[in-house]
Amino acid sequence: MNGEAQKERIRLAGSIAVHALEQLLRELAEAGGSDEIRALVLGVLYDDTAPDTSVLGRLGDLITETGKELPEGETAENLDEAAAYVHDYAGQRLAHARAALMAAGKGGTR
Repeated sequence: MNGEAQKERIRLAGSIAVHALEQLLRELAEAGGSDEIRALVLGVLYDDTAPDTSVLGRLGDLITETGKELPEGETAENLDEAAAYVHDYAGQRLAHARAALMAAGKGGTR
């Protein structure tokens, strides 16, 4: 019985995350192309000064945690690589885009 309750909590948490991202999309659309809002959204998605507080930082942590204690093999390697891509590749690209917006004098801070 506890297993079903846990599954429901996991599904609910995923649904909340999806709805939060949908809200970011609505805010971005409502901003009408504001570079300040773009920079803010990018900072929420990935903040290289505090990655553990950003969406991608937490996503990478979740992927890493999912792969813990798995035996060596393809599944563990794929999860480890996916977590690294989220942090190192996607996160850093977002950080660079945010910095470019801010350097142009058009961006805001998180």
